Amino acid sequence: MKMKNLLLSGLALTFLFSSTQNTYAQTGSAVPGLEIFDIAMTNLLADYNIRGGQLALTYKGRLIYSRGFGYANTSTSTLVQPKSIFRVASLSKPVTSVAILKLVEEGQINLSDHVFGANGILNDAMYQNPIDPLVNSITVRHLLEHTAGWDSNVSGDPFFGNWFGTSTPFQITLGMGVPAPGTVQSTIKYVLENISLDNNPGSYSAYGNIGHAILGQVIEKVTGQGYENYVRDSILIPLNITNMHLGRTDLINQLPMEVNYYNNYNSTVSSIYDGSTLVPGAYGGYCMENLGAASGWVASAEDMCLWLTAVDGFSSKPDMLQASTIAQMVTPSAAYSGFGMAFYLNSLDNNWYHYESLFSTCDGELARRGDEISGVILLNTKANVGNVQAAINDILYALPSVITTWPTNDFFLGVEDETRDFIVNLYPNPTSEMINVKTALNSIGSLYKIYDHMGKTVLSGIIHDENTAIVVSNLSGGIYLFKVGENSIQTFEIIKE
Repeated sequence: MKMKNLLLSGLALTFLFSSTQNTYAQTGSAVPGLEIFDIAMTNLLADYNIRGGQLALTYKGRLIYSRGFGYANTSTSTLVQPKSIFRVASLSKPVTSVAILKLVEEGQINLSDHVFGANGILNDAMYQNPIDPLVNSITVRHLLEHTAGWDSNVSGDPFFGNWFGTSTPFQITLGMGVPAPGTVQSTIKYVLENISLDNNPGSYSAYGNIGHAILGQVIEKVTGQGYENYVRDSILIPLNITNMHLGRTDLINQLPMEVNYYNNYNSTVSSIYDGSTLVPGAYGGYCMENLGAASGWVASAEDMCLWLTAVDGFSSKPDMLQASTIAQMVTPSAAYSGFGMAFYLNSLDNNWYHYESLFSTCDGELARRGDEISGVILLNTKANVGNVQAAINDILYALPSVITTWPTNDFFLGVEDETRDFIVNLYPNPTSEMINVKTALNSIGSLYKIYDHMGKTVLSGIIHDENTAIVVSNLSGGIYLFKVGENSIQTFEIIKE
């Protein structure tokens, strides 16, 4: 694969040669010609003492690169796989924004709808006593654009009070008289009744979590479904994204295939459960369940890339939103030209992007470039030296500029596609006990195999009928690949709960 003269990008040279080229374990398929990204990611992990990470890249809607680097769990030496899932923190906000815009398209809500007050969407009794009457003028658009009026840099963030000098999450639950760690509803109620707006709605853009937490409740009120259920059923499953979930606070409740999180500061914070026990920030310093629509999703880099291809406005793959809605989504807000309704915007090169960061937990970024190269980097460690975000930006923006010819492969087609010779349907999927395999007549008598993520066969047998039941209850939770026929190159994804 051809490359431009590396002198065109001093940043690329930095990644290739300024650090010792390290040997962090890499998983996923190597892509000839894209070795520069292998080197950059291994150096990123070494330079910032990051335990593990992922990089996924798409070009014109095709997944051309998806690799894991370093460790998902250092104590067990478990490697990060391309299918490993990470807390994606604020990358959850664009997911919520798209869900809201889908409801707008369907006519279920309007951007100008008021959210609070007697005639607002959230006209529940618990939200009827705001300390600031201007709350009742907040619209759906204001929440999407981060212009509702709260400024976490001034009045604090109720989900992370420990680090802003304001009430801690435990103190909030104590004051509200609810069992710790409270709920997203009790947190919103606390904000409405105790924190005045820092700015008039629509006048100033101030990024924060509370707005998208409220949007999650808007989705629940309008659809009559739980937020996660609506997003999963209406957005993720139609895209064939099956292993993206709202995360859980405690390590003991870690999701299958989820990485561990590390903090290079070695700091602890007061627990959200009792306000006194010192815990690692990632496991009890904040409540993942309450963050939900604002910062609560757990996903892989390649699944985030797949979601991004469905909202990127390019014709290479069909979008889930209408072109007019996408254009509106990336129109800069009147209060801040650098943000629309879902992404930060760089109008000079038509780039959209969003950062993710959780105290004591992780960093990362999602980037949709104007040249149809998109990428997601996820890291499972909070660095304590240098500017890791700048290093992430270099990989997503500088390095692609030195590639002149991109691969033609598409790893999105590696699983769950129908073959030309026969059709395989697996259901229920995800499953906990048994999976049914429905095949065409020409598959009867064929050997089937189920592989784990390391390529080891964990189950095998014969397709004995058009409908074959396979017991999977003894398998550990996670992602497996299913294959029928010795000569077939096609595999299908199974999610074991």
